[in-house]
Amino acid sequence: MALLGPFSDVVAGIGIAILIVGVVLSAPAGGQPGPVISDWWSILAIAALATLIGFGLAFWLATPGGIILTAGAVTSLTAVFFGTPVRP
Repeated sequence: MALLGPFSDVVAGIGIAILIVGVVLSAPAGGQPGPVISDWWSILAIAALATLIGFGLAFWLATPGGIILTAGAVTSLTAVFFGTPVRP
């Protein structure tokens, strides 16, 4: 939700909060390797932190903050889609 421009800052902040909660809830599965990315949870945690930093930075410096936010969000999505362990 933070990547979509028409939403307000409040909605983007809620989306980032949901991402942070998802990282915390997925921590127990972080030790299990994913099907494509073996160290997916560390990548997800760092990307979520980058998203949070980019969101805060965007209030003062729009362009660098937006770039960091976008990179963190895309990396988070990649870590979730390609790294989340699946049970047989």
